[in-house]
Amino acid sequence: MLIIDKLRQSKELSRGEELIAEFIIQAGEEIKGYSARSIAKETYTSPATVLNLCKKIGIDGFNNFKEEYLKELEYINRNFGEIDANMPFDDGDTIPMIANKLGALYEETIKDTLSLFRNDMVQEAVEIIRGSAGIHVYSYGTALNIAESFKEKMMKIGKNVYITNNLNYQRYEINCLSQRDCVIFISYSGETKSIINMAKTCIRHKIPFITITSYGENTLSNMGSVNLYISTRENLTHNIANFNSNLSINFLLDILYSAYFAVNYRTNYEYKLSVTKKSESRRSSTNPILQDNQQ
Repeated sequence: MLIIDKLRQSKELSRGEELIAEFIIQAGEEIKGYSARSIAKETYTSPATVLNLCKKIGIDGFNNFKEEYLKELEYINRNFGEIDANMPFDDGDTIPMIANKLGALYEETIKDTLSLFRNDMVQEAVEIIRGSAGIHVYSYGTALNIAESFKEKMMKIGKNVYITNNLNYQRYEINCLSQRDCVIFISYSGETKSIINMAKTCIRHKIPFITITSYGENTLSNMGSVNLYISTRENLTHNIANFNSNLSINFLLDILYSAYFAVNYRTNYEYKLSVTKKSESRRSSTNPILQDNQQ
């Protein structure tokens, strides 16, 4: 979750902390010129209250808070386009208008996800996957359905991916994994309790894991060392649909698959051809574009 959302939505703030949060939001990028003491003076509170607010947000120290908050504001200003990810089209829009707005949102989402891309993290994730006997994906809801496509792609090049939809089974299964396995956790908020508990199990058992979560401070990304970030433009509930986050998750999983594929490009390509020839030999089409003329 973004820091600005935590400042707006936290229900655990005292009245003094609420005043400080409101001041920080209103100040925007001008916050870089303030210290904890100067904010306390402006809000008729105390420096200790400023530090308490930072701690409740999940960051130790005002200077660390300010650094992370300014990074976040830069991200928001750079990547939030004209299309509202929560309400990308309006009541009364025609079908062509809806289609064009969704197309613009998709384009912005891909660009946004690429802006959060870190080559070193993807390389580390690929190394984790390469060294594992099996990949276990844990999430819930639509994210697991999206992961099914990743599973299919990986299986076609000989890498086993396991997806368990039953949340109770997920909790049992995580305790049966070994250091030879690896885990991919997908959580947009990064605060899903069951996912956090399973990540704690991975840490205890030294099972390598990769997180796919929202940009900004959250518990899950703080627990892991290999983090991939979802385009973070949607509210958790107040939206027409999860167009933005779902597309970003799918794109990140496609990047992971492709980066893994590229490590042994020729071998993986030949393996995939052999698998598809055996399992999809009955597929045909009279459309010349779809016909496979390669030998």
